[in-house]
Formats: sequence, C-alpha cells, structure tokens
Amino acid sequence: MKLTGIASALLPLALLLPMLCMAQGSVSTDDIAKLRDQIAAQQKQLDDQRQALDAAQKALAAAQQSIDSQQKLLDRLVAAQPAPAAVATQTAAAPVAATLATVAAEVDSVGRPFSPLSFHIGGADFTPNGFLDLSNVYRSRDIGSGTATSFGSVPFGNTAAGRMSEFRSSAQTSRFGLTITDHPFANIAVTGYIEADFAGNQATSLYVTSNSNTLRMRHFYVDVQKGKWEVLGGQTWTMLIPNRVGVSSAGSNVFLGFGEDANYLVGLPWTRPSQVRVVYHANKNWTLAASIENPEQFVTAATTVPTFAATQVDNGTVSTTPNVRPDIIAKIAYDAKVAGKSFHFDMAGISRQFRVTPAAGVFHGAQGVGGTFNAILEVAKNFRLIGNVLYGAGVGRYLGGLGPDLVIGSNGAVSPAHSAAGIAGFEYAPTPKSLFFAYYGGEYFGRNYTVVSPGNYLGFGFPGSTNANRQIQEPTFGYAYTFWKNPKYGALQIFSQYAYLTRAPWSVAAGTPSVAHASMVFGALRFTLP
Repeated sequence: MKLTGIASALLPLALLLPMLCMAQGSVSTDDIAKLRDQIAAQQKQLDDQRQALDAAQKALAAAQQSIDSQQKLLDRLVAAQPAPAAVATQTAAAPVAATLATVAAEVDSVGRPFSPLSFHIGGADFTPNGFLDLSNVYRSRDIGSGTATSFGSVPFGNTAAGRMSEFRSSAQTSRFGLTITDHPFANIAVTGYIEADFAGNQATSLYVTSNSNTLRMRHFYVDVQKGKWEVLGGQTWTMLIPNRVGVSSAGSNVFLGFGEDANYLVGLPWTRPSQVRVVYHANKNWTLAASIENPEQFVTAATTVPTFAATQVDNGTVSTTPNVRPDIIAKIAYDAKVAGKSFHFDMAGISRQFRVTPAAGVFHGAQGVGGTFNAILEVAKNFRLIGNVLYGAGVGRYLGGLGPDLVIGSNGAVSPAHSAAGIAGFEYAPTPKSLFFAYYGGEYFGRNYTVVSPGNYLGFGFPGSTNANRQIQEPTFGYAYTFWKNPKYGALQIFSQYAYLTRAPWSVAAGTPSVAHASMVFGALRFTLP
C-alpha cells in the first residue's frame, strides 16, 4: 500500500517532468534570441558611435585646418602692415582683427586673401601692381623736357624758347610692378618688389610716329623682416627722401607730393640708387635705420673743372667716376598720435667722400655732409601740414642734380658746394573721393669758384656764368578726384595741377631779365590697378 501510494504520488511528477524540461528548453532559446538581439543592437550602437567619432575627428581636423589657414592669413596681414611705427600713425588703418574678419570671407582654398590679379607659386604670393596714365602738360615757355619738367632749364623771356609755349601728351609715366611675398619661417617675412616705367632713354624720333617710349627700371629690391629688424637690398628711394610713415621705401610711405609732374617738386631731395639698409623698429613709435648707397661725385654742366678732372667727376655725361666709397645715411623717425591726430617726423644725416688726382701720387679729397628734417602733422581730420628742409655741403646731386656736389681748383683742391632746399604745404581730403593739395618749394645753390686769371674761372657761380642757378622756386597746387574705386578691380582718377616756376642764375647778361619764369598746367587720367 505504501509503495502503491508513493508510486501514485510520483506518477504525476514523472508525467510532468518531460513537459517541464520542454518548457525549460523553450525559455532558454527565447532568452538566447533576445540576448543575441541585444548584442546586435549594442553592436549597431557601437558602430554608430564609431562612425560618429570618425565624423567628429574629421570635423576636428577640418576645424584645425581652418584655424591654421586663418592663422596663416593673420600672419600675412600682419606682415603686410607697415612697420610697428607706421601702424601707429595711419588714421584710416583698422585693427588687424577687423581686417581679418573683412578679408577672411574672400580667401582661396588655403586661406590666402583672394585677388583677381594675385597668383600663388609654392608658398609665395605674386601681386601685379601699377597704373595706366595719360599725362598732359601745357607750359607758357618752351622748356622742352617732356612731361617731366627740367626745373633748371626755364628759358628767359627774351629768347626764342621764352617766347614760345609748348604742349606735351604722353603715356610714358605709366608703370607696372610686381610684389612677391613669402614667409619661409613663422617669424620671417620676405618681400621682393620690381617696378618699371617707360621714361627711359628717348630716341630723337620718339614723337614722330610710334611714340615708342623706352622701358626703364625704377625699383628692384628684396626686403627681409624678422621681429624688430629689417634688411633691404637693391634699388629704391634713397633714405634721404622725406617719409610719411617710418623709414619705409614703399611708395605710399614716401613723400613725393600728389602732383602730376614726373620730376616731382622743387625742393624735394631724392634719388633711386642701389643700396643696402638696415632698419630697427625699436617700438611702435621709434624707427632707426642706416644705409650705404651708390655714390656719384657730381658737378653740373654749369660747373667748370680743370682738364685733368673731366673724367673724374660726372657733369651729366660721365657715368664712370672713380668714387671713393658709398654714401652713408643714418635716419631716425617718430610716429604717434597727438590728440587723436597722426604725427610724423624724421631726421637724416649723410656723409659723402670726394677725391681727385691731378698727377701721379697726388690726391686731393674732401668730405661732404648734410642733414634733413621732415614733419607731417594732421591738424584736423584728413588735413595735413607738411614741411621739410635740407642743408649741406656736397649734396647737390640729391636735389635733382640742379647744383654741384663739389668744385675743383686748378691744383686739384676739392671744395664741397653748399646747397639748401625746403618744401612747405598742405593736403586735404574732404571726402574719400576728393583731394586738394598745395606746396611751395625752393632750392638754393651757393657760389664757389676760384680765379685762375682775369676773366678765367674754375667752379660754380662765377661772373658771366648764366647757367649756374642761384635759386629755383615753385609754388604749386592741384586737385585729384576718384570716379570709382574697388579693392578688387582698381580705381579711375583724374589729376590736375598748376605750377609757377622761377629760375634765377648767379649771373645774367647786361640788359637781360634777371629771372626766368614759366606757368605750367598738368592734367592726367589714370587707372590704378588694385
């Protein structure tokens, strides 16, 4: 009974066991399937996250590339700005950050500023520049010097040339150039500059048929800047020329006046010699510089020299003079804001050396020295006062070659000739399109001669020397108007100028005028490349 009861009790359990096992097997299969689904879902999430991470890394790399491009652009903009002292005085200059924000929207694929004329080779940027100019001039006297006035050749009114007027029209003052910039290292900026125009040596038949003006080199130099130091080598403006900003040789930072006359202004010291200059930008206000420049011991055609010295000095026809050493120039410039207005001044000093030899083993020499002072002050918005002076012994070459550097005695003794010059004026731009300007310039050349015998002289400014100019003066004024200007495509402008030129030699013939004078009117249409 007991076994039968136990068997009876276990029989239902035995019958349920297979069902329980089957039920248990069914639960495990479902769980595995669910687990597999969960694993697959997690794998998909991981794949999605990996793809998102890859996308984020690519976005980060793109962002870094953009930052690098913007940094390169900022470096180029900073390098393109004038020296620290120059930046402080440019009233229209915007902060670099604002300039970056403006230009960054117009950059190429690697972040460089876009220009319709610029192109890139390697890491260097090449930017053409210049202008197309049609210049016209009317003179009340027949000076006969083309569109560039020969200030020292104004004819007297009692001569045939003095009774005739002249008109000239030419495109020879048009010029073109190329600026090359590169940053081979993060803290070094290199700039190369080339500029030429068509005022070279002219054929005697120039104006007869084709008007084939001759190409000539104006500027050709390379400039390297690292930190506060800058080194320039090549041909460009002498450092004796007045500056608008710092000591830069860039055209916009040099004072030439806004006149159309290709010989600039009476009273302006200038040359474009080969040179090496070193510049130190002490801070945002002060700039110091020194240069060694190609010399030329010069006398005018109105200077009489001993026969032996005919090939040892340049009277305008000799280009093989035996110069002793380079001209040495030192300059200091200051730029600042005074009551919110820009202020600039610079001072320069020059040392020159002259030497001749009258016989074997015999040498005579002398040193020429001079100095300049230049100031430009903005007294009201866009209204600038300008003044500069030069004085020295042996600096006539730097005044357009209108006076001699030296005179030579019969025994070979060398004596530097004294010269003085100056310009005063103003410039006013009432609107971005209009500019008024007026200047008064003068030059004075001291007489220096010896009496060899009665009526026989050596030197400059002696009695009867009607071509030796004692002084030349020029008041001039004008107006320039910009029809339109676009930083991408350039500007279209007109220039007008009036000048009254007077020349007074040291000696005139009895019964003849003591002063020669001429009125001159210039007009020009100019298209400037961006």
